[in-house]
Amino acid sequence: MTDDTVQLTAAAQDYFRTLAGLKFPQALADKYPRIAQTIFALKDDANQLRACFAALIEDARGDRQGFSFDVLMDIQALREIMLGDVNQFVADDTTKWVS
Repeated sequence: MTDDTVQLTAAAQDYFRTLAGLKFPQALADKYPRIAQTIFALKDDANQLRACFAALIEDARGDRQGFSFDVLMDIQALREIMLGDVNQFVADDTTKWVS
């Protein structure tokens, strides 16, 4: 599935290519350029950007198919680099797996 209605602008491409510690989010840019462009547009507003990432990652409606793994990893990497949110999971006695 691709989103051909919006193309990733040169400014957005340049921004994503110059983010330290991040490889270019190719899968996201190829399959969902509209989403990549939205993330770029919100880059200077941490609150709206955080809400955007939450809406992309969390299924509040219960009927979403979800992103392919490569796209999800691009979204996760962008969130970590752009917001500094490294990992939302905390390893403690209530969250660790027991075998």
